[in-house]
Amino acid sequence: MKTIPYFLILSILFILACSLTTPPTAKDTEVQLVEKIYLTTPVNDPEPIIHTIPETCTVSAQSLHLRACAGLHCSVIAWLSKGDVLEIQKIDQDWIEVITPAGQTGWVHSKYCGGS
Repeated sequence: MKTIPYFLILSILFILACSLTTPPTAKDTEVQLVEKIYLTTPVNDPEPIIHTIPETCTVSAQSLHLRACAGLHCSVIAWLSKGDVLEIQKIDQDWIEVITPAGQTGWVHSKYCGGS
């Protein structure tokens, strides 16, 4: 009976260990991204779901801070009143960048500004 040299066994174990810890390649990342896009596509309809941003929102709070950036830590640059219609520029999570009727640009929390 022939024995396998120890260095051969150690070499095979080393190669296996390295293959398990190799970081993903760019190609692997592309495949994962495609899989995520596929999962968000409806099963019976090959067209992707497109989310649209409304053109305006209306202030629903009695008064609302217009902030310099998206966050409670940002400075207040103006006060808005209930019923003001704001033009939406972009949405960043719970914050909306808007233009006021007076032409000021700033951010409001989406909880207090409903779609048109």
